[in-house]
Amino acid sequence: MAYRSKSIQLPAVAPGASYFLKLHEFIGTRTLKSAYIHAGIHADEHPGLLVMNHLGNLLNELDKQNKILGRIVLVPFANPIGMAQKIFGHVVGRFNLDNGENFNRNYPCIYDKVSKELTKIAFEWNDIAGFKEWFISLLDQEGTLDPVAANKLELLKEAFRHDIVLDLHCDTGSILHIYSATDQQERAERLASCVNVKTVFLEEEAGGKPFDESYAKPWKLLRRAGLVDEQHQGFSATIELRGQTDVSDAQALEDAYGIIRFLIAEGILSKDALPPSKLIKPETPVKIYPLEGVAHIIAPATGVLVFHKKLGELVSAQALIGEVIPIDGGIDAKRIPIFSQTSGIIVVQHHIKLVRVGQRIALVAGEQPLTNRVTGKLLHNF
Repeated sequence: MAYRSKSIQLPAVAPGASYFLKLHEFIGTRTLKSAYIHAGIHADEHPGLLVMNHLGNLLNELDKQNKILGRIVLVPFANPIGMAQKIFGHVVGRFNLDNGENFNRNYPCIYDKVSKELTKIAFEWNDIAGFKEWFISLLDQEGTLDPVAANKLELLKEAFRHDIVLDLHCDTGSILHIYSATDQQERAERLASCVNVKTVFLEEEAGGKPFDESYAKPWKLLRRAGLVDEQHQGFSATIELRGQTDVSDAQALEDAYGIIRFLIAEGILSKDALPPSKLIKPETPVKIYPLEGVAHIIAPATGVLVFHKKLGELVSAQALIGEVIPIDGGIDAKRIPIFSQTSGIIVVQHHIKLVRVGQRIALVAGEQPLTNRVTGKLLHNF
């Protein structure tokens, strides 16, 4: 067994001001299978940063006990540039202040290159090592990049060296949930069961070139071409670790144990890497929702937001889930009702209660696709 760390230098954002990515690598000896995990692409989402701390400590102990079979790479902070963006003491880490771009959009996507060159290259079935090298060589064709784009490129290049990729996020205020792809439902359900997640969103294509999808799409193309099966296909998922204020040792440690359980299930860690008490699976079954069935609830007015339903609560279509109180409309101003657009579960509720008209304030996930949800345009910036 072995552990090593390395730093990847990023281009300077200004004279004398440069940043780096920190990688922690645990190397086993009994399998070639590997996993990559990072947190903080959105630098103002901090639950994952604490989970990574606990996960690193757990893996360090397992390394000493010779219970790491495969290879695991942790990047505890995936966006140092975003973490340095502060306005009056507050980290502004969802968007790049240089150009307004969401930090989890527009990752380099090699899907078109893979599609174009696939017929020109002869691969053996399930040639996983060859596929990974090819993907990375296509990424290496990228030219000179600005610091944020270089950061994205380095993250994706490292991800393509691995079989499993987990991207840790959170929402403003939410229940635990997972995003993954429709052709990876079995492994997404396995991950959810291990991490005690009850709600999973699956999509054919979310759009916007987020990190997890930029990793998954070339693998999807190989599977459709009959070059790889589901168990060898690269798997990626985004784990939403509740809301921005849900940062505690107790929760983070349990989430880290959940990831350990998944790595055991995938054969990257020894089956006895955890005591039996930590291997108990949740009693509630995992519920799958199409991402096309997720309704983004928009504030109908500007004012103070009050919810009448709780996170995780089931609601029917047109149910009253909250109200906006217009504070500039007079002493007897009427509250503006907020209705659910679908029957389903309340997944997200905005945690800051002074809102403006048109702002996304909640997500309700239903089992049926909605007519206004278009594949390839399923992600909102906020």
